[in-house]
Amino acid sequence: MDKTAVAIVLQGFGYSDALTYDVLSRIPAPVAVGVSPYVSNISDVIARAHASHREVYVTLPMQSAHPERVDEGPHALGYGNSAADDQRELEWCLSRAAGAEGLTDASENGDDQPGGGYATSPDFSPIANIISSKGLLYLAGSAQDGRRTRGMTATAWIDGDTDATTLDNRLAALLPQDGKPAKILLMVGPVTPVMIDRLANWLKGPAAARFVLVPPSAFADSGISNDQAANLSSSSQGAPL
Repeated sequence: MDKTAVAIVLQGFGYSDALTYDVLSRIPAPVAVGVSPYVSNISDVIARAHASHREVYVTLPMQSAHPERVDEGPHALGYGNSAADDQRELEWCLSRAAGAEGLTDASENGDDQPGGGYATSPDFSPIANIISSKGLLYLAGSAQDGRRTRGMTATAWIDGDTDATTLDNRLAALLPQDGKPAKILLMVGPVTPVMIDRLANWLKGPAAARFVLVPPSAFADSGISNDQAANLSSSSQGAPL
């Protein structure tokens, strides 16, 4: 009988040596990690993740629909930047992401691109084309992000900064109740001690008999074509996103 395929990305990996060790020692290798480009020792963090045979996705800092609420740091792409500014910031992020499997528009704080985020705008098309040309996968935080590149799209989010009971309940509700096989790409963040503990417990508990754990790249598709992207860009001009 076919089982549900589950891929997981732990966002906010690499800030703490202790939590990094806990993830690498307690969480199975198919579970990938998401890393901020602002992590000071990012090359070492990526190397440690790869040594444990897990995929790495580096966050591409981009302005959200509400930039006044979320500070994406000094290298953010987005509104107010010129095309040259955005390309320069992308090149900085790519230099920080050396060796990673891909980029993502999601951070440990969640997906802030739907509803007017930069990744959903026509201005992002040239950035998407560069990412594609580098052979990197792109992990969109939600289907609303309008992914135009080869990669994956998250289907579920769990806030890691909560209590054990809430985490247990959210994980218990993740799998389809009708028993029909599905594909689930779960984003969890930020990385916290209780999140690591409850996820590790769930992955080795009774629920594990109902799914197969796979790396996120197992869900990679081609994204939309360049023609589709061009049509999307032209049809989106002046329209609310």
